[in-house]
Amino acid sequence: MPSRIRLSTLRLLVIFFPLGAGLFLTVSGVAKLNEANIIPLEQWTTPYGFLVFSSTQLQNVESHVWIENINIKDDAALFNIPFSFRLTNASSEEQILGFQLPCTAELLDTLEPSESSFIINGTKEDDLVPVEIVNKRTVLVEEERISIVYAKFAALQDIVYYSGHFYCTSKGFISRQGFSTYNLVFSISKSKPSTHETVFDYCPNAYTYYGKDLTLLVGLTVPQGCEIKRMQPSPSGEHVLGDSCTRLVWYNLTEFGSFEFPHPASESLIVSMENLVESELRNRLFFDSGLYMGLGVGLIFSGIHEVLKVASEVRSHVEPSKQ
Repeated sequence: MPSRIRLSTLRLLVIFFPLGAGLFLTVSGVAKLNEANIIPLEQWTTPYGFLVFSSTQLQNVESHVWIENINIKDDAALFNIPFSFRLTNASSEEQILGFQLPCTAELLDTLEPSESSFIINGTKEDDLVPVEIVNKRTVLVEEERISIVYAKFAALQDIVYYSGHFYCTSKGFISRQGFSTYNLVFSISKSKPSTHETVFDYCPNAYTYYGKDLTLLVGLTVPQGCEIKRMQPSPSGEHVLGDSCTRLVWYNLTEFGSFEFPHPASESLIVSMENLVESELRNRLFFDSGLYMGLGVGLIFSGIHEVLKVASEVRSHVEPSKQ
């Protein structure tokens, strides 16, 4: 009797172990497959692209946008924005110089203990003369996910040429398109409708600069561990920095675009990147998923085979007893 009980227990183990282990491995494989397939987030686009504005009309307006310290997983970066302009008819009143940014931005307090986050200098006989910044501010337009950064300053007597820069942290322009792929989208104003009404709330009768009125350069430092998959438009140049980082540069971006009419409010610079670490993880998840589901299905069929075998044996014993 004890030997018959042990035999029955072993028989049950032979039946249920493959079924249980097979189900567990199959479910684990499906879970890893689901983990490797992420539904992409909808890319947020805005008609309100990058532009410059001022309270007094300027000439020779030029700006660079250096996109650095990119963290694609956290949708964040540092913007370093140098600029220059010519101011010939300044009044004694405070002047306003501002920027419309196609993302949520926040001025950095300081990068260096003695340095301001927003600096303007006048140029006089090749010497830089500091300009007093009366006030600087960032305004977030939440419903459009854009920011207005502006500074009030006092123009200098007998000085026409000005230059400066500001730093800000930025979010809201990088979206995840897959498990390891991300899109960076930077919109650039092309026509008057791309100026948000908030600009005029803080700078009534503002002069705006975009298209042919603005010389714009955009530079992007490719983050470590990432690979560029697609760019639109193609960059004008590629530089290798001292720390082995790659910087992509686009010149005269306000001139690129289509021949559509009416002209679009803004156009976008799009850079698609892949995180190589996440790409390796995704491949490993696919491998593990296939391995687990392959083993799991095999064990399930083995367990089903044992069930059918036992059922056949039971049927063969029951039929003679009926006779």
